[in-house]
Amino acid sequence: MTITPDTLLALAEELANQPLLLACVLALATLVTEDGTLIAGSLMVGAGMATAPFVIAAVAFGIAAGDVGLYGIGAAAQKSRWLRKRLPLRKAREFRRWLEGRSTPVLFASRFLPGTRLPTYLTFGFLRMPLLHFTLVMSVAAMVWVTLMVFFVSEVQKAVAHLGGWAGITAGILVAVGLIMLSHRLVRKSRYGDRLEGPQSGAENAN
Repeated sequence: MTITPDTLLALAEELANQPLLLACVLALATLVTEDGTLIAGSLMVGAGMATAPFVIAAVAFGIAAGDVGLYGIGAAAQKSRWLRKRLPLRKAREFRRWLEGRSTPVLFASRFLPGTRLPTYLTFGFLRMPLLHFTLVMSVAAMVWVTLMVFFVSEVQKAVAHLGGWAGITAGILVAVGLIMLSHRLVRKSRYGDRLEGPQSGAENAN
């Protein structure tokens, strides 16, 4: 079957009529691509296929659950030499010293800077940083990020809807990509950006 924009639109409309299935699809899809799922959910809100609170809850839950999953893998690496050799944890001990008093802003900033999430969340788990604190911070960060994206993208899409359906979708995608790039730039310029980007490279000598 050839996948066309109309095919994707028909699939989205079908999912919109099954809220429980849609929520599961959105949450699980974040494990494959967080940004792609967020953009798709935002476009569904803008097209009136789903409500903003519904999409925000489903996507934020999926993202937060994935973050906790990475924390768990990092924690499991404590007891597994095989994992330690394959995860980016080389500078974990050094990173822990730098984290003193900075764990909350570091976690929050990592949510807005792709490429830092995997090593950061794995390291937090490997170092056995407080799980409750990690979960709370990442849940709030996910909720803030998803809410901003959904409302901005959907409102832009609605504003240009009079130009035609695809014009609204295209505008929504462009705004979403622009917001993602802007967030990356702002975080990179922050006091945590440089330290977050690649603090753990390689997997040797995790002990």
